[in-house]
Amino acid sequence: MRKWTITALVALSLLFPVMAAADECIEGDCDNGYGTGFTEDSLIYEGEWKDGVPHGQGKLFLSGGRIVEGRWENGEPVKETAGEEEKEVNEE
Repeated sequence: MRKWTITALVALSLLFPVMAAADECIEGDCDNGYGTGFTEDSLIYEGEWKDGVPHGQGKLFLSGGRIVEGRWENGEPVKETAGEEEKEVNEE
């Protein structure tokens, strides 16, 4: 059921991008807590928030069904998780 809900949210955001207001919270606490909401780039982020931006562990849902899991600080990805490995975002 949870997978279907997330899939539906991603599909809706792709079908109606104009309706997706930046920084809009869909569920939970997107100010200082755990929630699901739109980033300022109108992408869906589920995870920890601080001061209204992704901060902590979370998932970013990109177009095409790609999901980026990792750790964010002040709205920017710091570590991206790929399977069992963690890599610094700045690494090549």
